[in-house]
Amino acid sequence: MNRTDRYKEIQLPQLRSFCVVATEGNFTAAARRLGLSTPTVWQQVRALETHLKTTLIRRRGRVVELTDEGRVLLDIVQPHVSGLDSLESLFAARQLQLPPELTVAATPYLASSHLPAAVRTFTAENPEVRLKLRVLIWIKQIVELVERGQADIGIVFQDRKEPLPPQVDFEFVADLPFSLITPARHPLARKRVVTPADWVAYPLVVPPEGAYARRSLDQVLVQHQLVDRVRIVMETPLLDNIQQYVAAGLGIALVHIAGGSAGASKLHIRPLPEQADSIGVAVVTRKFAHLSRPVEIFREALRRSLVPAPVRRSGRGSH
Repeated sequence: MNRTDRYKEIQLPQLRSFCVVATEGNFTAAARRLGLSTPTVWQQVRALETHLKTTLIRRRGRVVELTDEGRVLLDIVQPHVSGLDSLESLFAARQLQLPPELTVAATPYLASSHLPAAVRTFTAENPEVRLKLRVLIWIKQIVELVERGQADIGIVFQDRKEPLPPQVDFEFVADLPFSLITPARHPLARKRVVTPADWVAYPLVVPPEGAYARRSLDQVLVQHQLVDRVRIVMETPLLDNIQQYVAAGLGIALVHIAGGSAGASKLHIRPLPEQADSIGVAVVTRKFAHLSRPVEIFREALRRSLVPAPVRRSGRGSH
């Protein structure tokens, strides 16, 4: 359908002008009520008559009268036009009846280990808000969800030194240290000082290549010329899985993690800030977007709760 054909169709402004002219009794009053010029209202009514191939209104001086056809059309369309004119206010009223929603996207580790406190506080203080948690493995997926408006807030790891995506805002709220994870009764858990040479004496459970923790580990191994001595037994992007398999005795791991993480009771977690930089935990929101009240409240709850817990150690350190 071309542009000319579209103008030949009946349009809502034509029907609205016709109804208002019919109820006001003249074109000038109708134009004033509609906020249009009198010629514009006249043209819209004439276009409607042309399309229907009939006369709807006759002018008698300054007053207009409906023809029989005009009265038939008015009876048909006036309820519909009135309903459409009140659509915005009706929609706003019904929208207020819907429960507000908040969609939060996070990585599995952050969702299981660092969000529960914020979620518990938020839901207790805002029971009317329906909270949706979306868990995704890759940080890029979370950023894209926030950018597209499919998530209100994202919680991600982000290197403070790397360039940030320009389409979203990042607010850093915590730092997780580069740490050694071993089973609670592992020999390295009892050593007072642990060096990279000690790591490679045991099988490693590692994140995939490209992950920030994997890059940190590789840099330390290269620096100490230990790459050839490494034995990797498992690779997984999920930090929760790394903790589970380390606890099961499959090997040890070097990742960015807080000492009070979920499942850490069976583990010994030793921060190694002297070996590699920490990684930031950031709250992601859309740039220049209006942030709703639930978003602001949840973000504040995250600021208060997203702080690494004190490191939990097993037993007393010894040589």
